[in-house]
Amino acid sequence: MSYSFQISKPLRDYADTVREWSASEVRPYARQADLEHKVPDNWASVLDTCPVPIGRNDLPEPDPVPTFEEDYWVRNLVFYEAINYGDIWVQQTLGGGIAHLVVESMGTPEQLEKWYKPAVEKHLATGFALTEPHFGSDTSQVATTATRDGDSWVLNGTKIYCSNGANAEYVVVFATVDKSLGAKGINAFVVPKGTPGFVVAKANEDKLGIRSWTTSELLFDNCIIPVENQLGWTADGNAAPRRSGQGGALGALANNRPNMSAMATGLAQASIDITTGILKGQKAGFTPQRWSSIERDLEAMNYALERGRRMGFRAQFLVDQGKEDRAISAAGKGYTPETVERVIRRCMQLLGPEGTSRELLLEKWYRDVKIMDIFEGSGQVQRIVVGRTLMGRLVG
Repeated sequence: MSYSFQISKPLRDYADTVREWSASEVRPYARQADLEHKVPDNWASVLDTCPVPIGRNDLPEPDPVPTFEEDYWVRNLVFYEAINYGDIWVQQTLGGGIAHLVVESMGTPEQLEKWYKPAVEKHLATGFALTEPHFGSDTSQVATTATRDGDSWVLNGTKIYCSNGANAEYVVVFATVDKSLGAKGINAFVVPKGTPGFVVAKANEDKLGIRSWTTSELLFDNCIIPVENQLGWTADGNAAPRRSGQGGALGALANNRPNMSAMATGLAQASIDITTGILKGQKAGFTPQRWSSIERDLEAMNYALERGRRMGFRAQFLVDQGKEDRAISAAGKGYTPETVERVIRRCMQLLGPEGTSRELLLEKWYRDVKIMDIFEGSGQVQRIVVGRTLMGRLVG
């Protein structure tokens, strides 16, 4: 299909249904999920009320998101914005994760069959273990070690903020086989849940926002895995990795960054819509000049979100066409979450004291989107990527 900023009517109708359901059924539990740092206990019954399939992995029968004329990545972009419009806690109940994307990027055919295919078909939760206590964006600083011992690898180290770490079917762990090689010594290893030496030190870490999302501290204490669990290699050692470990990590993140931006956009659109409704109810109390200023602000915020959507659509359209462009993905990630943060902050300012109260969810969503500028590559790093694409490696 040719590229267009417009989505098809069937996908638009589906997204509208999901958005309306999320606002009416998911949003009432948003404050509870934030205060309790977990999804509501009755999350399954809440999901049961959704009139369309949303990709649940807790049902005995498959519940895939429908297919449309748009391809996989563009469809997902629309889906993520729509379902997070109510609140982000619902995302945690749908499994997912990005570790299987690393398997797709780096794995052998046998590894794809064993770990990637089931994760996609059953929408299993997978964990991505890269960040460590001493570094964030500089992935070359990985200190977790992988030591070869006959037909096994022995992992030792600590990972933090691992999404789905405590409940994933498996975690892809990035570890160095030779610290002297820097980034070139980093490889990726699949560690299934329950593996001896794989310890969940903290199931869900305390954090500013997305408190209901499981982000875990993981310890690897002489954790032994088969040699074929190194992505790109077989037990006989004949297969060379398709990408370096660092390359596999960055490649998986690049394809998923627009989805993270779409989640943030869903919260920002909800903030604008709530703010617009409240202010229209108060219109009689504003002077004509003040009301015109408010309308200009609301229009500008909606336009800013639309600009981010267009960058996301462009990036994911190219992925669907097998022509992925990391710079376009980076441009969207560098722009959208930061813009979303400013949009929600402005909504709170327009509402005055009410905007920061717990009676509304805007202050919660403002905390939630702060991490989305950092997750999967910070906005600062993404702007460096774009700059280097335009001006060369010396930029940044």
